[in-house]
Amino acid sequence: MAGRFMSWYSRANEKLISVAGPAQLGAGHPEEPDRRSAAAPCPICGRPMTEHTVSRPDGQRDATRLTCPIP
Repeated sequence: MAGRFMSWYSRANEKLISVAGPAQLGAGHPEEPDRRSAAAPCPICGRPMTEHTVSRPDGQRDATRLTCPIP
């Protein structure tokens, strides 16, 4: 019975997300604009952020991805 409920819940959740969109998460307080320089170092590889690629997929279902340059 738990399997049938989870199947129903997954289908209902998919329908709800397609209508209402994903959860609106935030910091819980007003956020300020990002004031970092475009040449700021990458937190992963240390190279300037201007050398990186940022992909933001449509639909808000996939995470934003930061691609570091190949050394």
